[in-house]
Amino acid sequence: MENPRQLLREAEFGKDYQDWKNGMGKHVALRKVRELYESAMLGYPTRDCDIIQSPTYAMFILHVQDDWSPDFHRFLMDYWRERILQNGYYAYMSDLRSELLDGGLRKTIERHYLKPDVFEAMRNGDPVDRRFGNLTLELTFQGNDVDYFKLTMGFYHERSKKRELGLEKLMEILLKV
Repeated sequence: MENPRQLLREAEFGKDYQDWKNGMGKHVALRKVRELYESAMLGYPTRDCDIIQSPTYAMFILHVQDDWSPDFHRFLMDYWRERILQNGYYAYMSDLRSELLDGGLRKTIERHYLKPDVFEAMRNGDPVDRRFGNLTLELTFQGNDVDYFKLTMGFYHERSKKRELGLEKLMEILLKV
C-alpha cells in the first residue's frame, strides 16, 4: 500500500458536482439508492447492495451501478459527506490510498472519515451525544472502474453515554431529497 495522501477534488469536479447537486442528478441517485436500501432492509436480497449490522458497527455497501459513472459515485459520496457535516460532525480527514495488486491492477480507495463533534459537550461537562458513531465513506476502484461505495458506522465501546442512533436514522438523513 502506498502512503495515503490528501483527497483533493479538481475545480472542474466542483462545478460538475454543483450542477449534479442542484439538478435532477441528485434526485435520481437518491431515489435509486433509497429503493435499493429499502429492498435490502425489507429482506429482499439484491446484488446491488448489502447491509451488515453488528453490535460494534453497521455498513451499507452499494455495489457498482453500470449506468453510473465514477464521478456520479463521487458526487454521491461528497453529497453524503456534506449532509453528515450538517448534522453535528466534523471532517477528521479525507484521503486517497492505492496499491498495485498482483497482475498489475491498481486498487484505489477515496475516503472521508467523519467524527461526531463532542468537544463542546465534553468541555462543559454535558452529556455526550455520539450521534451515529464514527463514520467512514469509501469509494473503491479496481483500475479505473468503481468496485463499490461503502458507508461504515463505527460504534463506541464505552456505553455509559448516550447510545448511537442506528443505520436507519442515518439513512433517513442521507436519502432525504
